[in-house]
Amino acid sequence: MRKTPLLLVLIIFSLTPYAISQTLIGNTTPPNKLRVFIDGCERRDGGCDMDFIRTEITAVDFYRDNQLADVFVLINNNESGGGGRQYQLIFIGQQNLHAGRTDTLYVNNKQTDTDFEVREKLTRYIKLGLAPYVAKTKAGEIVDINMKTSPSVLEDTELEMVDPWDYWVFNIGSDANIELEELSRDINFGADINVNRITDDWKINISGRINERLRTTVQKEPRVDGNGNPVLDENGNPIIDEVESDFDVSEFGFGHQLVKSISPQWSYGYDLDGRQNTRFNYQFQVSFRPAIEYNFYPESEQNSRFLRLNYGIEVRNNTYVEETIYGANQETRALQSLRASLGLTQRWGNLQVGYRFRNYLDDFSFWTTGLNISAEVRVTGNFSFYVRAEGNYVKDQIYLASGDFTEQDILSGRVTLPSAYTIDTRFGFNYRFGSNLNNFVNQRFFGRANFVGND
Repeated sequence: MRKTPLLLVLIIFSLTPYAISQTLIGNTTPPNKLRVFIDGCERRDGGCDMDFIRTEITAVDFYRDNQLADVFVLINNNESGGGGRQYQLIFIGQQNLHAGRTDTLYVNNKQTDTDFEVREKLTRYIKLGLAPYVAKTKAGEIVDINMKTSPSVLEDTELEMVDPWDYWVFNIGSDANIELEELSRDINFGADINVNRITDDWKINISGRINERLRTTVQKEPRVDGNGNPVLDENGNPIIDEVESDFDVSEFGFGHQLVKSISPQWSYGYDLDGRQNTRFNYQFQVSFRPAIEYNFYPESEQNSRFLRLNYGIEVRNNTYVEETIYGANQETRALQSLRASLGLTQRWGNLQVGYRFRNYLDDFSFWTTGLNISAEVRVTGNFSFYVRAEGNYVKDQIYLASGDFTEQDILSGRVTLPSAYTIDTRFGFNYRFGSNLNNFVNQRFFGRANFVGND
């Protein structure tokens, strides 16, 4: 009876060296190159340049199919307080020796950094993040890593801690658009200003925007006499007159926001806004909305996910261009609103969902609710789809102007018509097949001279 346990022990010990040797052989035979999939640059502009990254990092193979990659690199970004951007780089090991490993790096850029400077810094951090993974490949044997730095770099970093602007950032811009057709012309021009100061404790924003739209349409109408009969020329043909109609749609607005952080998840503040919008019958509207907000995730995770609830009470004073359908030329109303927003950026793609409900406190029959969703989902590395949709059920159009409007008023967008709902959608998909290697960059014959019209 004692021989059986002893026999089992001998069998186990006889097999164990073979199993250990097999494991060691597998672990000491590194692959030639690391297979990498990067997600995030296709959704960004400026510094996140995949062509530049592929050109600067040649010690790895870039794959188009995320499921075949050894390492999945997810790039998220958000605007930082100084007007620059903070990139979050998440390195996710998927296969072989790297399965289960996750690393995260943050790259901070100043507002004054050019796209060239941003992409160089971002690419350098991608190299740093990939270094421990590349070290376990044969390509790692010939990679040269320069770990030297200049003392001036550290001095500059220390100097940046003392900000002569006290974190205030100013942006001023202007734009214009002219569109000419045979029977119409549109001239749009505008200007805007934005001033903000963002720190961990405070968020202050002041903004202004003005926009003017001048539209002229030409209608060809037959000339008629006093009796309504067509007037003919010497050849007996009806005389056609060109009748011009001019429309001016102006918009003006300003905003001010102040937010104080109470904790990593609670904050309170207010929004102060004013606007003129003749299309919505507002000669001028000013509103004040104090609110409180709760974020289910701490701000340190906002690059990857957030879920916020925001509740506020708003007071509006409206001065109308024309008397409304409810007989008001000016009025002050109070309303409450609840807003919820969800954002996720994961390996499978990204999702943003927003919900809003508001109603007037003096009359609950005036209310609006709406939902918007924006999603980009990667089913596989070769197939993905996206959807952007917004729907609102509208029961509070107290601003609608009374009276009769011409067809031209409606077509030009000078007035807003009653509507029970608004829906705006866009969706699509993308499927790619063929080679999964994505290492090469070729910019020959890139672009078509940036023509806007038909080619």
